[in-house]
Amino acid sequence: MQFLHPALFSLLLLVAAGCGCSPASGGGYMMESGDTTGDVAADAAPVDIRGKRYCEILLGTIQGENIHIDVYSTEGLNECPDAAWALEDTTALTSATASDVALLNGPRYWMLDSLAGSTLQDPMVRTLGGIDMRKAGAIDLPAASVAAMSKPYLQHTIHRNSAFHWNAGQTVFELIDDAGHVYDMQSFSAQKKPLTEAALATLGTQLTLPVGWSFHTRTLTSDLVLTATGGNATVVQDDLGNTYSLAK
Repeated sequence: MQFLHPALFSLLLLVAAGCGCSPASGGGYMMESGDTTGDVAADAAPVDIRGKRYCEILLGTIQGENIHIDVYSTEGLNECPDAAWALEDTTALTSATASDVALLNGPRYWMLDSLAGSTLQDPMVRTLGGIDMRKAGAIDLPAASVAAMSKPYLQHTIHRNSAFHWNAGQTVFELIDDAGHVYDMQSFSAQKKPLTEAALATLGTQLTLPVGWSFHTRTLTSDLVLTATGGNATVVQDDLGNTYSLAK
């Protein structure tokens, strides 16, 4: 296995979590260079995913100055059973898959009600460490650009063509930065801390927010739909690995 800068791990988790794919609804990561086909219709058929648990395994191969990542997801197949996930071994995974690095991302939980506009890269089921997954997409990144991009509370551009939908009446969890930009939580992570949806109301007391930032909850009075503009979306992560999309 080749050495990989620790910052690359954090960035890859951010990219994976920020893509907003849901194979159960025909979703997939939109990370390849040719995938900038435009905006997504906000009225695409909804699939209820709020609170749904999923896990991902990222398998990376060093290719010169770049790293190629294949992202496998449990979404649409199973909800990442605890016992099997606890037994996942990254060293064994790299050996079994002839990869340079394996990264575990999860468990995570959707905080959207539905999403639409993505496509699975490969629908074939593959068993990784005892858990069935499918290839949700691929990521190609220059390794040299990673170190400065992995800190929490920094804006990152994610290439995707998916529309995120929250229903009226739902509670949303938001970060507001020091410039007044609002970011809505798309998924939360139980990887660093065993968070639950019920605990999110007090999440602000658990975060180390930058000066001028705040955490809020609110109840939607109308549907909230966030679409990727021109194939790009802006995301941030907090210091517990929860992911938010820029709303305004």
